Amino acid sequence: MSGVDEGRDTVNGAARGSDFLQLAVADVPAGGKAEWLAGRLRAAIADGRLPVGGRLPPTRVLAAELRVSRGVVTEAYRRLAEDGQVTGRRRAGTVVVAAPFTNTAPPGPGAGSGVGDTGGHADGLEARGADGPGEDDAGRHADGLDVGSAGGHADPPGTGGADGPRAQKVKGHVEGAGAGDTDRRTVDAVGRHPGPLGTSGADRLGHDVTRGDRPGGAADPCPAGPIHGAPAHQGPVPIDGVPARPGPPGPFHGAPEHRGPAGPNRGTPAYRSPARPINGAPEYGNPAEPFHGAPAHRSPAGAPDDTPAAPDPAGLFGGVPGSGVFDALRAAPAVVDFTPGRPDLTVFPRAAWLRAERAVLAESAVDHLGYGDPRGAPRLRRAVADWLARMRGVRVDPESVLIVAGTAQALTLLHPVLRADGVDAVAVEDPGSLGARQHLANGGLATPPVPVDEDGVRVDALWATGARAVLLTPAHQFPTGVVTSGERRRELLEWARAGGLILEDDYDAEHRYDRPPVPALRALLADRVCYLGSASKLLAPALRIGWLVAPARYRSALVDAKRFNDLGNAVLPQLVLARLMESGELERHLRLVRGRHRRRRDAMITALAGQLPGAVVHGAAAGLHLTVTYPGTVPDTEFAAAALAHGVKCHPLSWHRQSSGPPGLVLGYASGSPGVIADGVARLGRALRSLSRPART
Repeated sequence: MSGVDEGRDTVNGAARGSDFLQLAVADVPAGGKAEWLAGRLRAAIADGRLPVGGRLPPTRVLAAELRVSRGVVTEAYRRLAEDGQVTGRRRAGTVVVAAPFTNTAPPGPGAGSGVGDTGGHADGLEARGADGPGEDDAGRHADGLDVGSAGGHADPPGTGGADGPRAQKVKGHVEGAGAGDTDRRTVDAVGRHPGPLGTSGADRLGHDVTRGDRPGGAADPCPAGPIHGAPAHQGPVPIDGVPARPGPPGPFHGAPEHRGPAGPNRGTPAYRSPARPINGAPEYGNPAEPFHGAPAHRSPAGAPDDTPAAPDPAGLFGGVPGSGVFDALRAAPAVVDFTPGRPDLTVFPRAAWLRAERAVLAESAVDHLGYGDPRGAPRLRRAVADWLARMRGVRVDPESVLIVAGTAQALTLLHPVLRADGVDAVAVEDPGSLGARQHLANGGLATPPVPVDEDGVRVDALWATGARAVLLTPAHQFPTGVVTSGERRRELLEWARAGGLILEDDYDAEHRYDRPPVPALRALLADRVCYLGSASKLLAPALRIGWLVAPARYRSALVDAKRFNDLGNAVLPQLVLARLMESGELERHLRLVRGRHRRRRDAMITALAGQLPGAVVHGAAAGLHLTVTYPGTVPDTEFAAAALAHGVKCHPLSWHRQSSGPPGLVLGYASGSPGVIADGVARLGRALRSLSRPART
């Protein structure tokens, strides 16, 4: 029995799929995988998700992610090379050089992106079989495969085949010098995905070899895998200019005849996640990660670890949480910090960032040091547009991308724009993010709650609120971790086509471990979805860089709001992030942290099974946190206060509710090593037991 709650989204022993183009191979016949893959790649090249100049993943990386033989990927690449669409450039990887010819009239530019297969299934609503772009896509440490002369099949992943640092021949395929994966790790023992692969020998620094700008110096200490993104100085490639693919099949007839109940169904629980008891968690057997010194959130020097502080010293957990509650919690001393939403900041790619920053400063014109475009640096807008197309199936023109200071500012900029459009209420998920709700309320917008169940937000209850807009986290619902199902997505699109507006917070889509990739809603109905994303979970919240892609009717007003708010984000950090995206360093970093986050998640599940018997864990298949519900009558605010007294910071689940529901905690696991996590969970167990003891007489 699995120890995670995403039972419907995990397939025992089956291929999970790749985030690159949202590929999922589980249902493809054994003899047709190469043809299927070649068809998906052709479709992505045709519709602009893989632009000319873009690079395909190394055969070893893509084969490992899809759980197929490298021969399957090699054969698919060979077919594209025979068609003249890709070519092998040795260390530069396998590069798209031409789009396919088509005799069919494309749909108009207003059509939805569609992330279905090439056989006309543009549904894209179910994760299985979707072909929208993904995260672990192509890059600079590509295998340099000379696909034009390809003839045979290479070794399957994990066998230590000829992907080494020297030019080697693999049954007719020539691997580029220095382009191989030197660390031949097999699939991780716990997750169904490979761990971080090694970097190449000849291009370890990740600089653009086509520009000759690789400085000498020490190798990057980050043990990351091969990276393979767009060239560092790729010219602006129109994306919206490429005809869009049709949206979901089947007519939408506007508002349904039945509007659901007159009000939210209070008899329905706020969510019914398909959770499983954590005591059923398997022995994951991951090796503990090294503990690199004392964590930043240690108690003040001299305070013994097991000496509880004064209970709830800041009064954090009494009454309705105010606007400063998160600041107060961050400032509270603790031994272990389980607050959600923090990535592993100890592995921030400092060396790669410094290299990119030096390169940006060396090549930047004087004008780059002046006031920038309030919409954001053009180079970053192009990089974000390419990133969204490859990873999330969202095809946008770079001119449509607005660079903001994180999702929080995106919501702030939307307040006056929505009110001017007659929107006075934005429905929110229940449970849902307290912080997002506070931002909306600060802008004078009502936040009617909509219950969440095991399929996502309840659309019948959304109709009943009468709200014209809704804020959603469909890829990984906060805090339950539920993935919005295909049927529920269809219902949401029907609601939006009837005049609704979806604010899609895609906050955790990149951190996926045990479920197939799911496309963004923005890819399915562009003119009714505002897409919000940021680098806070990808790299670090301190960067304060995010992006907002809004329907065309809102863009001018949003640019004005951004201009009068701060004249635009700082330009130099934007250029540095753009370079990391272009060079593939960001994908490389993502592969590294995925493995670390997965091991820490497993450590928390194992520890919870021993320390909180009877508790249930939710949302383990993705993200950076777990939600834990537990039996008993102890309010979760009291539990969180007792946990803080025992040296552990976390969120009570009730903070994120507007209606009643079972007590629980929201626990972030990404920022602590397995040993720190085990210690923190043990403290949670002691805190709960101290509250459950019968009173002495």
